[in-house]
Amino acid sequence: MDFDYTEYEYLPECKDGCGAITDWLNSREMAREVGENHGRQTGHEWIVLEKMREDQPPGK
Repeated sequence: MDFDYTEYEYLPECKDGCGAITDWLNSREMAREVGENHGRQTGHEWIVLEKMREDQPPGK
């Protein structure tokens, strides 16, 4: 797993109406696993959204 905790946060989100599966996560790999688990359990499609962390100053 990549627990690199970059300056980004990742949100696994269901594309079939469930909305966000969890809160924003620090690891892309963890968000991907959450999405895959949701897909297996429900058969729904999902995506991982990415945003710059708000508590991270630019360039850090």
